[in-house]
Amino acid sequence: MASWNLIRRRVIGPVMFLGGIALLAQQTCTKQQRTHATIVLELGDAEPRVRSVDAELVVGGETINTFHRKALDAMKIGPCRFEAALPANDAELRIDVDVDGTHKRLVRKLHAEEGATVTVPLAREL
Repeated sequence: MASWNLIRRRVIGPVMFLGGIALLAQQTCTKQQRTHATIVLELGDAEPRVRSVDAELVVGGETINTFHRKALDAMKIGPCRFEAALPANDAELRIDVDVDGTHKRLVRKLHAEEGATVTVPLAREL
């Protein structure tokens, strides 16, 4: 009986401890793997009338990136594009657009691969 306690303390305990450390290290490394992509909001013919754009990139219910652009007085808003590092390839893009004082909220699902440029057409709804 004494030898079993000795084995349990000297061998099994450290093996379990090292196994736990290895599992934590693996989870930490996996969490760091991200998909890098460029998101382009295509405003189309409505671009001259768009006063501001706000976007939230959501993965798994967590906001991982935000974008804000506002047009200066009497000027166009310009290109709406931003870089994102997604923890997964699929995400939801929540977009708030102010078109000539009218607020519009749009939601798009998107899928990105590493290094991709994802174009999100918005002209039809604006």
